[in-house]
Order: sequence, then structure tokens, then C-alpha cells
Amino acid sequence: KTTLAFVNHKCVAVDDVSSAIEAQAREKFLNRWGLTDVVSLSGTGDGEKEAAEYESKLKALPDSKLPRDADGFPIFDLALVGVGDDGHIGSLYPNREEIDVVDGPWIVAAFMKDPPGISLTLPVMQRAKSTVISAAGKSIKYPNGKAAAMRLAVVDESVTPKDFPASALREYATWIFDAPNGSEMDLDVSTIDRAVADA
Repeated sequence: KTTLAFVNHKCVAVDDVSSAIEAQAREKFLNRWGLTDVVSLSGTGDGEKEAAEYESKLKALPDSKLPRDADGFPIFDLALVGVGDDGHIGSLYPNREEIDVVDGPWIVAAFMKDPPGISLTLPVMQRAKSTVISAAGKSIKYPNGKAAAMRLAVVDESVTPKDFPASALREYATWIFDAPNGSEMDLDVSTIDRAVADA
């Protein structure tokens, strides 16, 4: 049985399809899949309140659903994390105090945008059994997709988690990108066939 929690979420009504990740997920696949065990926000615009309540909901899950490590952090089976062009992961943005939270809270309020959001903290993302980051697709404006961001996140040794948060997952995540998004890196990129054969 699957329990779904969110890496990050805007502090809006949970049924707001235009802004709420949960509402969008329900419309796109959750309802079709019949997945009902979802850890939901309360749906207010109060970032601090939503962060505290969401953490309480996660901590109320039994160890059989959400194990903890020796430091008391949760260990998710799988974390699907997105990366922005500026390197933000979840709602942890560059050069903001939220990225500095490395002990204690599982969830932080993030005030980079209005309305605010909540986000898993960096150590929670790092402790998942599997963290997956995927970048695929391109456009006329961005013919190489997020190639520059992927290079900074995966191979550029000059960046730090403070100025490019995605780099903090460099050693923890499985990175999946198509040819355009991997075009700025000189890597031995696996094909799907090879990945399956090596599994």
C-alpha cells in the first residue's frame, strides 16, 4: 500500500486545481489509480502553520509507513524531486535560510513566493531510499532544456548548496535526463536498455 506525501506544496486550498499540487495530482493520476492514502495540507495561506501541521501529520504516521533513522529523520522509499533553472529543489531556493535547515525540522515554510509554500528540508530529501531527479524536453526558447542547471547540479564543483541547492543532492540522487538536458556534460550516459540490463 502506498502513502503519498509532497516534497513541496503551495499554501492554498487543496482543491485549487490552478495552484495546488495535490489537486493537480488527483486530477491527473491519483483518482485514476485509486490512491487514497495522501498526506494533505490543511489548505490555508499561513506558511508557518501549514509547515507545523504537515510535519505533525507526517510524524503521526507509524514506523511501518514512514520509518525513521537514528537521528529521527524520516526515510521515504522514493522522493521525486524537481530542479528549477536557479537550482531550487522543492521550495528550497538559493541564498535563503530554508536551505540552511539541516537538523531538527522535517518541514519548513518557504516565503520566496506569494502565497508561501512548504517544503521538505534538505536532510529529509537526502535520506530517502531513492531520490530521483528527471529533466526532459526542450522548447524554442530553451533548445537544450535545463542543460545548464543540470550541469551545475551534477558536475560543477564551484557551486555550493547555498547558491545552487540541487548540488546538495548530487551524491544522493539518480539523475535522469534526455540528450538535450544532458548536453553540457561529458558523461557516460546510460540508455534505457542499458539501465534495465544493469539493474
